[in-house]
Amino acid sequence: MDLLEAKNTALSCLKISSKEIMSWFRTNMTVESKSDQSPVTIADHKAEEILRKKISKAYPDHGIIGEEFGEEGSQSDWVWTIDPIDGTRSFIRGLPLFATLIALLHKGDPVMGVISLPALGETAWAVKGRGAFSENQRLQVSSHGIAKGSFVGIADKYCFKEKKCLPLYNRIHREAKIVRTYPDAFGHLMAIRGAIDVMVDPWAYIWDYAPCKIMVQEAGGEFANFTGSKAGIGVGNAISGNPKMVKAIRAMIREANSRTKK
Repeated sequence: MDLLEAKNTALSCLKISSKEIMSWFRTNMTVESKSDQSPVTIADHKAEEILRKKISKAYPDHGIIGEEFGEEGSQSDWVWTIDPIDGTRSFIRGLPLFATLIALLHKGDPVMGVISLPALGETAWAVKGRGAFSENQRLQVSSHGIAKGSFVGIADKYCFKEKKCLPLYNRIHREAKIVRTYPDAFGHLMAIRGAIDVMVDPWAYIWDYAPCKIMVQEAGGEFANFTGSKAGIGVGNAISGNPKMVKAIRAMIREANSRTKK
């Protein structure tokens, strides 16, 4: 399997899906609610349809897991994950921080990933063993290694509340120098490029985390879950950034969990 060719296929597909997405951006479109009450638009559906069709044509033996249209051949050794618009709430409100996410998994682990920010004109990618890049710039995580003085990206407060992680949310605010709510993949990409030190995300899904894991690893960083040692993309939470800061955040989680049990 030529992973660079797979990356080029993903980038080629994104040119078409991004054009479709941007044709709906900041327009008066209908917004529907999915079963989990998250919003979805015609742009989400059309973009995923484009990506699924083109990927299936290029790699007919591969499986696909997409946010909007589910799984097809997901037991294959090679599986693509697709999130056509990560940050649909931002997209609906006309905020440019939404992304399109594509990854290629081999036996469940991501080996190629792309994060594209259509409204900002930025696309970053990583291939296993080849590094992480945005255009011709190689991406590298930050080197700041302690919570004090750090720049931390987090998900929205309601995510921490829903997942019973408010003690972690409050601890981060007490210890970090700057804490910014950077929604969805935008925050992970900022950690991957070293603009922030770490991204702390208590609630997302396999199609959200698959590209983030390979990209942060190829940028010299670490991808981890809140607990355990698996670093799984399907666990539902993740920390990404430079290894020292990921370790510091995990230490905060252990301390919070320890106090909760007492």
